[in-house]
Amino acid sequence: MKKIRCLLVVLLAVSIKLAYSSETLTLIDRPAADSGATEISVGIWFVDINSIDSAQQSFGADIAVVLRWKDSRLAHTGSGVAHYALDQIWHPRVVIVNETNSVIRRLPETFDVEADGTVVYRQRYVGSFTQPLRLQSFPFDKQDFRVQLIAIRYSPNEVRFVPDQRWIDAGLKRAGGIAESITLPDWTVDKWEIKTLPYTLSPGLTYSGYVFEFTASRNVEHYILKVILPLVLIVMMSWAVFWIDPVTSNSQISIAVTSMLTLIAYRFAVDSQLPRLPYMTRLDSFFLTSTVLVFFSLIEVLVTTILDNKKQTEQAKKIDRYCRVIFPAIFIAASIAIFGNARG
Repeated sequence: MKKIRCLLVVLLAVSIKLAYSSETLTLIDRPAADSGATEISVGIWFVDINSIDSAQQSFGADIAVVLRWKDSRLAHTGSGVAHYALDQIWHPRVVIVNETNSVIRRLPETFDVEADGTVVYRQRYVGSFTQPLRLQSFPFDKQDFRVQLIAIRYSPNEVRFVPDQRWIDAGLKRAGGIAESITLPDWTVDKWEIKTLPYTLSPGLTYSGYVFEFTASRNVEHYILKVILPLVLIVMMSWAVFWIDPVTSNSQISIAVTSMLTLIAYRFAVDSQLPRLPYMTRLDSFFLTSTVLVFFSLIEVLVTTILDNKKQTEQAKKIDRYCRVIFPAIFIAASIAIFGNARG
């Protein structure tokens, strides 16, 4: 008799476990999977954009994300909200494609379910996000930045992202935006947009995606006052040799060599702000032009010194007079060619 009771208890336990497993499996399935794509309402708000690192090809941000969808299987009669863990109900498994390991999730990884079965997921992502930059126009560049959400395992035919209508009704157009008080010091945000954009991992493997993009222009005042203007003064300093009498060649050579060494040291200081690029930026071109002109100033000093040693002082002075016009003209023309229509 005891054996029969034990057997019944075991069978009952197995039945309960199987029933629970069946219910869990049902909830893990996509809601109303036979009725088309599951609609996920999205709200994205940039609380802050605190940095853009050209050398690391990344930007730092504080982003609030709200996801909302309907799962009638979770409807309940309570007056409040029910709370579920990640592994208890179905969810679109949304991740940010370009987040780095530094990104921290500030809110608990749980879901709130309203009485009608509306599921709400709220999260705040704080950290660094990767972004390839096109730096040919540096420092007069304008860049596009993006945060892309994708639903892992789900194609656009299975999960469809749409702007959250509740946010739109509350006055946030396209259910998103950027706070006015961001702490980004050296860039200006020009515009932003939100759109649905599938993410193709490989040919034949496409996930449903949702993108927040913003365009920012680099503030050039810092580079004009602290990089370009001192560089111009260094180049102009090298031209002083054209006004010094060739007889005092030591002074000429000293000025030319000092200008060249200062230019090289200055170049190292600016290089730390950029990655190692396979192409030249506008500032690279300007540095190269300045370096060539300073180098040819040194060559000109050597030529006039040789002429003076050969008692051809008048010829040396004539070359100096020509260089007083030629070098500034070349520098101005090159600067216009390099920085003309820089923003374009």
